[in-house]
Amino acid sequence: MTKVSPTSQDRPEDTVPPDEALRALERLLNSEFFVQSIRLSQFLRFAVEEKIHGREESLREYTIGIEAYGRKSDFDPAQDTIVRTEARRLRRKLKEYYESEGKTDEVVIFIRSGSYVPVIRWRASLDGQPQLPERVAGELWMEGDGVRVAVTTFQARADDPVASDWAFGISDEILHKLVQVPGIRVVSDISRQPQSSRANSVTRNDDLDAQVIIDGTVRSERNRLRVSARVVTSAGLLLWSQRFDASTERGDLMKLQEAVASTLLNRISPRESIVRRYAATPTQTLYEMYSEALAADAGLEEGSIPDIELSLKKFEALAIRVPEYTRLHCGIAQCCVALAQRGVPGSKNLVDKARIACRRAMMMGPDMVDVHSTLGCILAQEWKWKAAEESFREALRLGDQHSAHREFSQFLLVHSRFEDAWSHLQIAEGMDSFSARQKTSVARFLYLSRWQRETKEYYARIADYGPLPIETTLIRALTEIQMGELQSAMTLAEDLRRRVGTLPVYLAGIAEIFALCGKERDAISLVADAGLLLEQSSLSYFRKASLALSMKEFAKSLELLNRSLQEREAELPWIAADPRFDSIRDDDKFQFIVRAVL
Repeated sequence: MTKVSPTSQDRPEDTVPPDEALRALERLLNSEFFVQSIRLSQFLRFAVEEKIHGREESLREYTIGIEAYGRKSDFDPAQDTIVRTEARRLRRKLKEYYESEGKTDEVVIFIRSGSYVPVIRWRASLDGQPQLPERVAGELWMEGDGVRVAVTTFQARADDPVASDWAFGISDEILHKLVQVPGIRVVSDISRQPQSSRANSVTRNDDLDAQVIIDGTVRSERNRLRVSARVVTSAGLLLWSQRFDASTERGDLMKLQEAVASTLLNRISPRESIVRRYAATPTQTLYEMYSEALAADAGLEEGSIPDIELSLKKFEALAIRVPEYTRLHCGIAQCCVALAQRGVPGSKNLVDKARIACRRAMMMGPDMVDVHSTLGCILAQEWKWKAAEESFREALRLGDQHSAHREFSQFLLVHSRFEDAWSHLQIAEGMDSFSARQKTSVARFLYLSRWQRETKEYYARIADYGPLPIETTLIRALTEIQMGELQSAMTLAEDLRRRVGTLPVYLAGIAEIFALCGKERDAISLVADAGLLLEQSSLSYFRKASLALSMKEFAKSLELLNRSLQEREAELPWIAADPRFDSIRDDDKFQFIVRAVL
């Protein structure tokens, strides 16, 4: 008997034997819903038979077009949308059938949005669920061609000429970049309308065929600009609001406008491939979920440990409510990956959890950029370097996305491939200059690469894009020490001491800076008071090893690095390029560990 291949959501007890699946298929095809629909019947029969025989990989748009619809070998799904159109019809037909004629059928067949692989379940296995899986998908997406967006000119006070000029410029930049975003259709350019005719434009949407409207305000004070951007649905639901603070001292306002526009669109652009391919339109239900997902994303973006932990809880809660939303499972995986790189103990457990979430996302969105770049991060943290690089390159093949370039750059940095890493970081910088994670990634690159000229240039201009996050400030302090600027490093460390509270990971970083600046007593006091080198402290062995080395405890540092190797800690591969370990780099034990991880 041929084994049925279960989907990512199937449990063993849900699996339907092939003979039962075929009987269910025949009941469907002989019903009044399908007997007159020859093309839909061909589609459904082909999909179910391929599924039953374990050939799910053949259920792609191109193959279905040829096998089920008789298209020729030069069939181009980008030009001929027959399969997508018929898939939407098929999902509706299946839903109608099971809500009427087939409401007592023991076996249920449905096809999730964004996939052509049928799911075949015993109806009893769906009992007790808050809603059937096909309804979940159906409530998120509907037939359509992407997201229709309108842009209004950002508002500024009439007596503030700098802000007024800037408001027009930022609106124009957003419009220019918006038309290049996959999944977006700009349905109205009202950025050039007279201000008087645009009053209350966000709430008065009668003349706009838009689902989403982007607007905002600009204010200036001395040499600073504050841009507040909003993304609102036509029904008045606030999806997203973000504030950008920037300096105008350098006078390059056009570059700042491009940076704000790129950052805003990078945060709100569609990630789901079904929308990016213009194959569906989000529903109001999805917009409500999207707003919450963006809020969780924002915490992950901030990059601090408490923010990431809170974001992880948000993503997990949302994934329980809406298990079919691929972005949520990516979010869970990305939070776990980020925490594993933040010096917390038990990073292997976090990476294992990330892999489970990413596997689920891969089953639902195999052509999403986020899914492949996240998988690349997971594989890298498992020290599977060849597979990781393949995943990153596949992500970039699927789409030119900020996070994919940034994450690939960090992979390259571990291997001291500095030129390539810098190239990808520069691309990511152009897409999102305000990103906290981007700032931290650039700071880490500049420290590990020891490119001092670029370091000075970067920190001279990065102040234009808001304050530095905690992680970035810690790395900058280490870079100042590297360049002999000990007083600057101490100033940064003392400022951090007032910001970080009692989190051991951050206190360990500050203690390192104290020790490396020659303030051994301050370092020893901080380490003792916080118990940072105790076995039970909430620090990874890697972070303890770095801290011990800064205090010239060489043997202890090597011992802790060996413990880190035994635990397969996600951060350990950084030792290959990290200047903090230069004093023991020639030690045979250290070289053994480097070879083991790379």
